[in-house]
Amino acid sequence: MKHHEHHRFAGLLEVAPDAMVCVDADGRITLVNARTERLFGYRRDELIGQPVDMLVPDAVRDMHPGHRAGYLADPQPRLMGADLQPAGRRRDGTTFPAEISLSALDTEQGILVFAAVRDVTQQRLAAETAAQLAAIIQSSHDAVIGQTLAQVITSWNPGAERLYGYAAAEVTGRHVEVLIPAGDREREAAVVAAVARGERVDQYQARRLRKDGTTVEVSLNLSPIADRTGTIIGVASVARDVTERQRAGARFRGLMDAGPDAMVCVDRDGRIVLVNGQTERLFGYRRDELVGQPMEILVPDQVRGLHPAHRAGYAADPRPRAMGADLQPAGRRRDGSTFPAEVSLAAMGTGEGLLVTAVIRDVTERLEIAAERERLGIQAERDELERHLHQSQRLESLGQLAGGVAHDFNNLLGVISNYAAFVGEEVARQPPDERWKAVGNDIGQVQRAAEQAAGLTHQLLAFARQETIQPRVLNLNDVVQSVEQLLIRTLGEHIELIADLTADLPSVLADPGQIEQVLVNLAVNARDAMPQGGKLIIQTASTIIDVSAHQEDRAYQGEVPPGQYVALKVSDTGTGIPKDVLDRVFEPFFSTKPKGEGTGLGLATVYGIITQAGGHVRIYSEPGLGTSLTALLPVTEQDIAAATPPPTEPQRGQGQTVLVVEDEAAIREVTRRMLARNGYHVVAAASGHEALEVLATQLEHIDVLLTDVIMPRMQGKEFANQVRVIQPAARVIFMSGYTQGLLGAQGVLEPGTHLIEKPFSEATLLTKLQEVLSAQN
Repeated sequence: MKHHEHHRFAGLLEVAPDAMVCVDADGRITLVNARTERLFGYRRDELIGQPVDMLVPDAVRDMHPGHRAGYLADPQPRLMGADLQPAGRRRDGTTFPAEISLSALDTEQGILVFAAVRDVTQQRLAAETAAQLAAIIQSSHDAVIGQTLAQVITSWNPGAERLYGYAAAEVTGRHVEVLIPAGDREREAAVVAAVARGERVDQYQARRLRKDGTTVEVSLNLSPIADRTGTIIGVASVARDVTERQRAGARFRGLMDAGPDAMVCVDRDGRIVLVNGQTERLFGYRRDELVGQPMEILVPDQVRGLHPAHRAGYAADPRPRAMGADLQPAGRRRDGSTFPAEVSLAAMGTGEGLLVTAVIRDVTERLEIAAERERLGIQAERDELERHLHQSQRLESLGQLAGGVAHDFNNLLGVISNYAAFVGEEVARQPPDERWKAVGNDIGQVQRAAEQAAGLTHQLLAFARQETIQPRVLNLNDVVQSVEQLLIRTLGEHIELIADLTADLPSVLADPGQIEQVLVNLAVNARDAMPQGGKLIIQTASTIIDVSAHQEDRAYQGEVPPGQYVALKVSDTGTGIPKDVLDRVFEPFFSTKPKGEGTGLGLATVYGIITQAGGHVRIYSEPGLGTSLTALLPVTEQDIAAATPPPTEPQRGQGQTVLVVEDEAAIREVTRRMLARNGYHVVAAASGHEALEVLATQLEHIDVLLTDVIMPRMQGKEFANQVRVIQPAARVIFMSGYTQGLLGAQGVLEPGTHLIEKPFSEATLLTKLQEVLSAQN
């Protein structure tokens, strides 16, 4: 080959898409292209003059000279090793499957053999995957069918042949209507159209025609088939025969309808899937009005909010048992009337998951007979117990209302206080003339009003037992002594404060700030009840509640669990409380004071704080003689907790990414603004669903998720759990003034939960972020 021809030939090799290796008759490499360097990892000067066997895997290197000699004996263009699986060896020792084409050129230097080498790893993997999928489809017991968008059958597996009776050759190329009853074809076309738009359809129940003319009930999963460009070109359907399952279901429903009691079948999500005829008669609903509805439709309004927790508790331990052995279950009819019930629960596992069957019996008549017998003997004691029960139920309902009001009100306060702070900063930057000074004073009034309103919402939440507390082990005597001087100033000189504290008092678990609030609220009420002066007496003592309790403690029997308690008793010598209003003193906004004096939340807050701490409250009053309130707090065995370190000065962010999720637009914007101006990269979303879309399409990483707790459609806790799966390293901070769903036992935050309470200031928010970001994982 002449010199200029050699250069032209080498140039052609460089633009070839495959690795090109030129080998002489002795098997030594004389020429390679750039693609060879990239594929094998050698530089060109490392290959020229070397034996070509260095590019062959170790396992077959000894056989390679024989293959070369065989080719030289008949040097025709052909694929190398059609009956073998050629492979290449890279410089680092790794190998790859290859496709090698051989051709020979007779030159002045002798025969040169050109090998075009292509890495077919991806093609091999794709072929193996396709073969595996084909094997799975062929061996599936389900009927797997492929069809075009025009509903022409293109593929048919053995499962389809067994289910429908047609061989593949009999139906391939035919319209799928051969399998669909005439009355179902319009609905079927609509389902296929939905799949053609890219939707998946799961658990679609339909009828199908067999070759012998019989009908079979099937459950279908349909999904789109797309080509390499993503264009949908067909529909794949997987069908399973559910005829026998439906027959079994019909037999089961027949057994249920024969039962004398109402029977309601509920799935894990709490939705009704099956009822019997007695259920229709007992509750007044038609069957089709119940199926698919939440079970709570049959639960009285006053306990409806508690029912999902009871369901979850049973699902965690699904043993057959009577429901609510310590309660009196009740049912709610369609007309709103209720009846006492006896409920037995049983669970069974199905293909769709756990189903719980509730057997419900109306026990109105039985209770009426029992009540009649009771009236013959202990009617007075029963009336007293019922009065306390009704009082407790009324307070619970009011507590739920108070918590809901506080949630919305806290959002408004957060917007008012923080926007006022923004404006105040801008005013402070203006020239110090009288006009801006007046505006600054007005803004200060707005902020002070917001702070006072925030205090009011905390009182509401304390009553509702939804305020986040920070309990620690403490001695009530220490709390009384720490607040004694404040109480003296609150009472005034005309009222004498007497502290009668028992030494060696056992410890309790409570929030000291809340106990101080209890004492201040009671002191204020006592002061107002003693306008002419008197005495306020604070006493502490240790007491035991049990079946052999002393006379003074017997009033708590039946409503206070046995055990050791610390009693905090606050008494005054004031005007007392009339008997006709004594039962209402713990209700929020109820007050006997003149209009405009007090909030009506003093005693309501006391009740909420003590109850949230696991305690119990009893009040006694005699008009003209005074009032005495006793709070019992359970004794704890824990040691006195260490003091909480003082908070550090909040720091600016360092560009960390914070995802803010808040459905209220104003509070979302003010939170975004506070973070953005303090060095954080902020992305905001109005709902959990919107935030998940942002995470999927815009954000590869977030450092902190800051989410509201109470949101429509998806609650903050549920959303945060989904984010933890996508972003395991992200820290989560909840923000709310109403912590329903986050509180564990006795109102304490669940372990590992970070919460910032609304309304919060900029400094509070930055401090919480700094705390969470600096904490160890």
